[in-house]
Amino acid sequence: MIGSSRRKVAVITGASEGLGQALARQMTTRGVHVVGIARRAEALAATAQMCEPDLFTAWPGDVVDAALMREIAARTEKDVGPVSILVNNAIIYQRADFLTTPAEHACEHLQINCCGQINITAAVLPFMVARGRGRIINITSFAGETPLPGSLGYSVSKAATRAFSHALSVELTLRIPHVVVTEWIPGVMHTRSGNPDGICADRAAAWGTELALDNSPQLHGTTFLRNRELLPPRSLRTRLKDALLLKPAPRPRVLAQGDPLVVKGKSS
Repeated sequence: MIGSSRRKVAVITGASEGLGQALARQMTTRGVHVVGIARRAEALAATAQMCEPDLFTAWPGDVVDAALMREIAARTEKDVGPVSILVNNAIIYQRADFLTTPAEHACEHLQINCCGQINITAAVLPFMVARGRGRIINITSFAGETPLPGSLGYSVSKAATRAFSHALSVELTLRIPHVVVTEWIPGVMHTRSGNPDGICADRAAAWGTELALDNSPQLHGTTFLRNRELLPPRSLRTRLKDALLLKPAPRPRVLAQGDPLVVKGKSS
């Protein structure tokens, strides 16, 4: 077994570039053994070179392949160590005019962006349930609520990931309270599928790493936007009741805002 029994093991999908690559780098600097999943073996090899020695294992594969995800989960448990963290990061974002593009184009977004999250989660979750603990970070976005022209497939898929994350947290709330599920919306980033004016991946990864390494049950079912918790809306009645009782309004949790780590000669 590669990983120490005391060392955390994290599975990160889409670890070949962008945010997934930055998360892999930063988690390994924290002593986490990262198993990176992506379709391009050569890109995963590049990620491995950026990580701490002997703390990155590459598993080339497509998250659309549910059987392969089960195989990777089982091999990870056997050869690397018990999976304690899953970060669902893999996405595609390809702009196209829905009126002139085959339906398969939109469906591919759903298969990778949403069904991919379901496939790897379903593969890893039984091992977490057997141990009674685990940490799942589902990376989503507001694209479903505010779709842009030419992004129908991506927008629908990201709305679906939000629904999946919420439904998964509800499924586990009573039965397995120590498998902690959190939705994370890192915001628009300066990556290949992002925006040149977006957040640098290393800064977002610093927040994501902190969130992934915190398995407090209080984080179950929560949503974070960038580095701040999004609190559910409070009704007028609740706000008036709290005011009469002099009860302070709930305050959102805020992740550390320090400078991102400098890793292997790279920084933000």
